[in-house]
Amino acid sequence: MKRICLGVLLCVILLAVVLVFSGCRGLGETAQERSQDHARQMRLEGQMLIDDIDAIFHADRVSRLSEYTIR
Repeated sequence: MKRICLGVLLCVILLAVVLVFSGCRGLGETAQERSQDHARQMRLEGQMLIDDIDAIFHADRVSRLSEYTIR
């Protein structure tokens, strides 16, 4: 009984190690799809960075300043 439990535990650990190192996401992707995914992520992260910088410098909304007095 102890030997069977040890074998099952060893199989579970081996399976976990294989899944961790192989990853489930990359198995169904080609190199081109992976490259497109990375390019899309870089583009989106760049856009978000620009949005964050605009928000920091308050350039994301129209200025309400005017040289004329508005009542």
